[in-house]
Amino acid sequence: MVAPNVLEDRTGDAMLDLVRWAGGLTIADIPEAVVDDTQRRLLDLVAAGLAGTQADGVPQLLRAVADWGGRPVASVIGCPERTSVPHAVLLNATISRALELDDVHEKALLHPTVATAPIALALAEQDRSIDGARLLTALVAAQEVMCRLGLAPEYHVAGPRHRPRGWSFTYQCGALGGALVAALLRGLDESRTLDALGNAYTALAGNQQAIKEAALAIQVQQGVTAQTAVQSADLAALGITGPHEVLEGEYGWLSYWHGGSYDRSVVVTELGERWESAGASVKPYPVCRITHNTVGATLAATAGVAPADVDRIVVHVNSQESWEEVVHPLERRRRPTSSMDAQFSLPFIVAIAAVRGTVTLADLTESAIRDPRVLALADRVEPVLDPGFEAAAGRVIPMPVTVDVHLRDGAVVSRRSAHPLGHPGNPMDWAAVEAKVWDCAAWGVTPADGAVVEELVAAVRGLASEPSPGRVAGLLARAKAVSA
Repeated sequence: MVAPNVLEDRTGDAMLDLVRWAGGLTIADIPEAVVDDTQRRLLDLVAAGLAGTQADGVPQLLRAVADWGGRPVASVIGCPERTSVPHAVLLNATISRALELDDVHEKALLHPTVATAPIALALAEQDRSIDGARLLTALVAAQEVMCRLGLAPEYHVAGPRHRPRGWSFTYQCGALGGALVAALLRGLDESRTLDALGNAYTALAGNQQAIKEAALAIQVQQGVTAQTAVQSADLAALGITGPHEVLEGEYGWLSYWHGGSYDRSVVVTELGERWESAGASVKPYPVCRITHNTVGATLAATAGVAPADVDRIVVHVNSQESWEEVVHPLERRRRPTSSMDAQFSLPFIVAIAAVRGTVTLADLTESAIRDPRVLALADRVEPVLDPGFEAAAGRVIPMPVTVDVHLRDGAVVSRRSAHPLGHPGNPMDWAAVEAKVWDCAAWGVTPADGAVVEELVAAVRGLASEPSPGRVAGLLARAKAVSA
């Protein structure tokens, strides 16, 4: 057995403040509204996982994990066979992220629940001493740390100081948040927890190139991040030390990756008083969250309007970041080459909303993206980079979006959306999230077991008093089979 690693307070790194706060947090310290929000977003991840069993790339990854082998102690969504914890979180995070249905913190530019919950559920399934209150406390702590890290660096989505963002907060902050939730549930002491975070930092990865090329790696990156996180904690538990000055050391994430341009107060002040994780949004549409305000404005502007009556649709794109991610190159974004490509193609998504009056998974299948009605209207969607929005600096996210629908009779219908559905300013309540669970359970070619889905919903809603929260992982394995 490795002897306890006695921590010398040799660092003033902000990560030490975060670890000490997280280690001392109890369920009683967390406001009821924050606990409720965390549980609701966990149920939302259940929905995403049920739908993700039908995603391309999942059967291939399952075959890889089967070839790799591993001690069968952890459940995989949609599969009767168990595998090791690192392989289970690789699969479960990938499955849950695969269809762009999981929650997102728009301003922090990351996905908090998918980076942490698959790890927490796998560890709780393995360790029966972990109860629901402890699991929720660890999730809240890790997601709060993730969101604060995502918010701290100076980054401009618009204005003259904007620079293209090739790296991804989702994966980088996710590796650190995932390592923290694993360390907390493994019961690591303060120093070992810092080792776990340091180990995760040494393996940090994640970038946006896969989005540009519509590669399956974009969803697998989420799983690789979760796998890295849990392995980093396991290595720390066995005495593999990691760097402790992860954020503000000479080559720390904030001081080096972000050139020292960050707000330290965002990271360490008002811990337990200001809850940044409460700013996360639930997604009603299975497309990039950047497009959701545009979807909302389009649906409002085209309500009761026949697609044949639309001459063109002008979308006032709200930032250079949005333009780079979901508009450029324009012709490809009007005619995406795959379902995944379509999820990041704003002109095509606008056309779906105008033609079909909604945006669902059924609208993004390989056959649906070739619908001539949608393609014809997509050719008449005209994105313009709005100079009024672009003059803004910093992270005004989500930025409002205006959509102008020009009709063939000369009339123009304009609608503006400031907070997309699912945002804390326009929230989806428990009933809406439950409805999403059932929609996702019904999606695809393999049927869901309705009784198991009902049990899943009840288990997540009662998680704070659940003695064995790891059973949620087992229920997810039984609820809906992975598509062959």
